[in-house]
Amino acid sequence: MSEHTIKIEIQQGQPLPLGAYGVPGGIRFAVDVTESTEPTRLVIRARKDGAQMCEVVMNDYRACGSVCAVLVKGVRADRIYYQYMRGNDVVEDIYGMKLYGGRRFGVYKPLKERAAYEPWNCRFSWEDDRFPELDFKDMIMYKLHVRGFTRHPSSGVRHKGTFLGITEKISYFKELGVNALVLMPAVDFAELQIKELPPAALPPTITPKTLKSGQPQDISMRLSMAGRRESEYQMNCWGYGNAQFFAPKGAYAFSEPCREFCMMVKKLHEQGIEVILELLFPDTMAPGAILDCLRHWRANYHVDGFWLNREIVPVDIAAKDPMLSGAKLISAGFDAQRLYGGRVPPKKRLAAAGDDFQNTMRSFLKGDEGCLGAFCGQSTAMDVYQGSIHYITSNNGFTLADLVAYNDRHNEANGEDNRDGSSYNVSWNCGAEGPTKKKHVRALRRRQIYNALLLLLFSQGTPMLYGGDEFGNSQQGNNNAYGQDNALFWLNWNDLKKHRELFDFVKKAIRLRQSHPVLHPSKPFRQTDYLSCGFPDLSLHGYQPWKTSFGREDHYIGMMYCGKYANVDGRNDRSFYFAYNMHWEKALFSLPALPKGQRWEKIADTFLPEPFSCKPAQNEELYSNQNEIAPRSIQIFMSAEHTGEKTADIPGLKHLSGKFSGREGEQCADRTELKADCDRVHDH
Repeated sequence: MSEHTIKIEIQQGQPLPLGAYGVPGGIRFAVDVTESTEPTRLVIRARKDGAQMCEVVMNDYRACGSVCAVLVKGVRADRIYYQYMRGNDVVEDIYGMKLYGGRRFGVYKPLKERAAYEPWNCRFSWEDDRFPELDFKDMIMYKLHVRGFTRHPSSGVRHKGTFLGITEKISYFKELGVNALVLMPAVDFAELQIKELPPAALPPTITPKTLKSGQPQDISMRLSMAGRRESEYQMNCWGYGNAQFFAPKGAYAFSEPCREFCMMVKKLHEQGIEVILELLFPDTMAPGAILDCLRHWRANYHVDGFWLNREIVPVDIAAKDPMLSGAKLISAGFDAQRLYGGRVPPKKRLAAAGDDFQNTMRSFLKGDEGCLGAFCGQSTAMDVYQGSIHYITSNNGFTLADLVAYNDRHNEANGEDNRDGSSYNVSWNCGAEGPTKKKHVRALRRRQIYNALLLLLFSQGTPMLYGGDEFGNSQQGNNNAYGQDNALFWLNWNDLKKHRELFDFVKKAIRLRQSHPVLHPSKPFRQTDYLSCGFPDLSLHGYQPWKTSFGREDHYIGMMYCGKYANVDGRNDRSFYFAYNMHWEKALFSLPALPKGQRWEKIADTFLPEPFSCKPAQNEELYSNQNEIAPRSIQIFMSAEHTGEKTADIPGLKHLSGKFSGREGEQCADRTELKADCDRVHDH
């Protein structure tokens, strides 16, 4: 008996959960028909040839309220796909957990082909998989686009642009030091969007196969033949907007998206790396469906948390949902004190994220007046109830390399006459717009990148890197590459070889942060000496110790973190002093005196081409008087014993005197020439 003549039995089904699930003996379907003005029909087709196997009027099987549910016996989940129809129109099932059909990225499919689904039937053995359950203070987050991260031919992975491609890069994440991935939309979205293709008018040179193609070039041809503008269709490479939020992106898989997503999560968990899924829901999605979606990804895919849009998602309810207990929730902010009834949670799992930190740091970085106080506030602020996610760059704006190379957006490639994307970038091109051969500009840009990364990695929050910033990825000034499925947006891994010193710098900075709990504390700094040890936990210093000034023209600040307020293996941590000078002129400053038997050693200086690769300090009196910090640079000092102790992984640095040197061929002859160069490029 063929599969088209098998005996099918229809029974009343249970209303929850909504969606289509393979069960013993058949498949259970449940759908909400609230918005339906006419009967909703379930059409089941054979996966092999698309032949219709049965049709069920769901309204005849009302289970509870507006939910209709049936149990279809005699069919197997791995041999069918289904669609819902109202009249002659195919309608989307928002609970569709796996789309049926082709998985080629960038191919247009009309709704009647796109809204076809396979029942949930993913059998994956999680074995002893465990959530890493990292504390926000210990996390180094890394945001990426699944396809763009490994799609470029230089990525060196077998499964380019897929979940498996991410898995192949685990050793890279481990080497860099990141332990949490934030995935831009990885749900199944329609990347090519168009109202309706015009009817075919067949010139002799055009074949029916060409007209049915969903390739962008063929769509352009059909629109042109119909006298319509090419701009009527649009590529959405990023995936924000309407989507099948219950289904992983089929085009991000080599063969089986559900299974491969699970494999990716499991492999990352084995290495202690968490997975945060960005889910920005539309306002048309019901709150109940949103909560069901979060539970689905948590229970069936073991994701560690979600980045949500607060204005749409019922975050207060999600925070109290028992199935989401332990999952991290990131949004524009929570009224966490009210949620916890004024009690401090034993472990934070809510976190706030916004652009305030980004914009403040960018202003401070470029030397804007009057932002020193805001910089100190953003760098040291911490909430006892929730975490704070900090970033200087993200997908919505310039990459880090472009932030220091462009004053204005250059989005001409997007086809919107450079009107799209933000015009408020708080960026500075260091004296030349875009690529340049000017050595002093290139040296300054390199220094600004180092500075930006230290501002991010040593703030008292959870830092988030944007994928590719660690090796100088550029989008040629495009700050809104949402539709660029090409080399403009894909990470070019050849840049890792070209800018290996930048990658090594990020790696060493992350290791320094993670090795010293005083640099990523679990509690907010009080800025008082509550241990009566002679030093506050955190203290701010101006050109003279213990004296600060926050005037409009002040650009220098020193921050000292006292190691006695943190522990490493039962011993006090080291003390650190960060000297920040974002002025275009050098600064003279003095370091606060350390207790007897200790001295300061300089371990990093962003003015040097390799900030962490320097010789140790030789003289204990070296930093007792005035010290110089070069224009637009950051220096890091660490306490050391008098006994000649040297830093194991990150050596000290010989005091600057005479000349400031840069990369070979990019040197500034002396301080006078350096100041003149900086004056020339200080036009922002």
